[in-house]
Amino acid sequence: PNGGFFIIGDTSQLVCPESYLNEVTEASHVPMTRDWALSRFLTKEVGVTAIPPSAFYSPSTCHLAGNTLRFAYCKDNGTIKEAHERLAAYNFDDQ
Repeated sequence: PNGGFFIIGDTSQLVCPESYLNEVTEASHVPMTRDWALSRFLTKEVGVTAIPPSAFYSPSTCHLAGNTLRFAYCKDNGTIKEAHERLAAYNFDDQ
């Protein structure tokens, strides 16, 4: 069927660099939530973009999304394979 499809991933085992947590943008909550910062990090450093779920939360509950990211998988197989390869190749232990 046509439409968007998403999967929520647990990111609690990934380290988000402090420099990303300390950023301020017009669109993010202040202070920047972990999911938002990690999404920016993945986009800039790994080349895989995720949607921060806290964007859909109220300011008082956005902390509940801190250890999750929303990934769209309504992509062709080649795009999903490329994202997998980029995530697998990135050394998250060096953060």
